[in-house]
Amino acid sequence: MAPAPRRWRRITPAATATMLLIGLGTTAPVAAHASSPFRLAASAASPTPMPTTEEGLRKSLDKLNEEAEILTEKYNKTRVDLGNAKKAEQAAARQAATLRAQAIPAREQLGRLAAANYMAGTPDLIFGAEGSPEGLSERAYLTQSQTIAIQALQKQIEAAESAQRNAEAKTAQVEKATEAAKKARETARKKVAEVMKRLDKLTTTRVSDPRSGLRATVKGSGLPADMARKALSKLGSPYVWAASGPNSFDCSGLVVWAYGQVGKPGLPHYTGALYGEGTKVSRGQLRSGDLVYFGGSLHHMGIYLSDGKYVHAPQTGDVVKISKLSDRSDYAGANRIS
Repeated sequence: MAPAPRRWRRITPAATATMLLIGLGTTAPVAAHASSPFRLAASAASPTPMPTTEEGLRKSLDKLNEEAEILTEKYNKTRVDLGNAKKAEQAAARQAATLRAQAIPAREQLGRLAAANYMAGTPDLIFGAEGSPEGLSERAYLTQSQTIAIQALQKQIEAAESAQRNAEAKTAQVEKATEAAKKARETARKKVAEVMKRLDKLTTTRVSDPRSGLRATVKGSGLPADMARKALSKLGSPYVWAASGPNSFDCSGLVVWAYGQVGKPGLPHYTGALYGEGTKVSRGQLRSGDLVYFGGSLHHMGIYLSDGKYVHAPQTGDVVKISKLSDRSDYAGANRIS
């Protein structure tokens, strides 16, 4: 017995052309699911008057520094989130582009098949070789199969493009959060700078050295600046080798004593060891209370004040006094111990 002939569902040329019109058009934008908006840690309330006393300014500075640190970490987090969002957006874009590229040859092939069927319009092309309506021709069946495949691929493309739009929306959302965090951090830092500026003005100390005739100013309210003020209280005290106060000093002994008076006792009584403490400071960034060193072997040191002047215990036969950095040619470096 001969095998039964294959039978396929009949598709008219008009139906084939209609299915061909299904293209890779764009879909309407999908609204991204927005997460909770970024909330700043800074208070939205009206600003309170700035304190006028040193104690009040110090308390305000501590609070603002803590706020600035919190906002800085939030900003750091948003930068990490933004990097991840951009990576996700790029991956989604690549996936959508790949699917669109895969659809191009399939659509072209479908167009050629459908056009041949439609334009020919003869029974032996549309139906079987005998022109029987019971079955479709191989070409018509292939056109139908290609159309179904294109429809399936189109759904994948639409899903990929939707994912891409959502990723783009997420990136935009995180970019706004990053910018908001950056502005909040900058606002907090400006507040800190303003308080420090007022505190510096409130705690500026001017001193005249009757022996050297030099005048100097100590600016600031931190530990190093307070230490410099203590050292200046010993102007005129004699230099004694290996002495560290309270009535006589050598160069490093003056530093060790002054730090002990502001709550930081136990520093090493040796220039080389002191130079290894704290953080190094360039000459152009010197502030009141920074330690300055001289000589290739760091055999001498002093305490920077301001305007190129420093206080030190120079040598045997001399006293604690204010001198100019420019008077020495063996400047070796500086550090800051807080």
